Amino acid sequence: GNVNHYDNDELFEHLIVPYFNDEPGYQPSIIHSRPLSLWYTHPRKYSFAYFYGSTNRRMTRNYRIHRQYFLEEVAINWKKVGLIGGKPFILEKIGHDGGSESDIESGQHGEQTQKRYNQMKTYSQSVFCPTLPGDSPPQKRFFDVILAGCIPVVLVFNTNTKAANHLNSDGGRNDSERYGDFGKGDSKHNHTSWFSADSNGYTVQDSYPWAKHSSTLPPDREIDYESFVVQIYGGVKNIKPTLEALMENQTEIQRRQLELGKVAKYFTYGAGEDAHVYEDAFSMMLESVIYSLNSGKDYSG
Repeated sequence: GNVNHYDNDELFEHLIVPYFNDEPGYQPSIIHSRPLSLWYTHPRKYSFAYFYGSTNRRMTRNYRIHRQYFLEEVAINWKKVGLIGGKPFILEKIGHDGGSESDIESGQHGEQTQKRYNQMKTYSQSVFCPTLPGDSPPQKRFFDVILAGCIPVVLVFNTNTKAANHLNSDGGRNDSERYGDFGKGDSKHNHTSWFSADSNGYTVQDSYPWAKHSSTLPPDREIDYESFVVQIYGGVKNIKPTLEALMENQTEIQRRQLELGKVAKYFTYGAGEDAHVYEDAFSMMLESVIYSLNSGKDYSG
């Protein structure tokens, strides 16, 4: 969530929050009770899982085009690929009710809740989950796969879009300092987007809640997405070789899973008995607003 502060009279511009997941299995009490070690010891059956909807004309006119590119890449160059890093992968078309295409063709629609549960279960059984650009940055799938313990895989774009959350001279950071840790940390990758390279290519800091260097929380409280997200440079053709290389390095995979597990609690919302009890997305929103209202000083404790 991005709360911006510029001059004393301008406290914030916008607040970015995670998408809501209402499944009981991902309530804060469940996430908080999960031992950190379980995030990297939980057995995974699949190398990656990707569910996709029907292709349509709209897909070729917006940022969803990269999803079509990926499906074309798989169809053309993955024909003889049955395994990634020694594990099978899931690539499944889903219907309007959340069921797979095979379910719909056979008339066995089932309940949407059950289909959704099955998708989340598959995510939890997978190492990687591609979260390719959708209608806006970011997308619900990104937060869902994190809650399920699956490492998000994103495409990287270099954008010249100026971040909305830049600080003035009193803020203590200039653009080069702020963007340096994203992309590859050099002048060519200072404005990294996981959405687009055009004028709508919102930077990571302006797209994801409490991102590192977004100035939305004290620096030690901001989320370092790069510590666990897999970034793909050069387009969808590089997804397979990147994942294949990572699957050869279980130590690195477990490191990413552990980092993901440390922040997953910030992407769930407490409801019912869990409301206002645990540290979650809502408590982070409040902390972010307080941080901004106090001119960047941390009064959250």
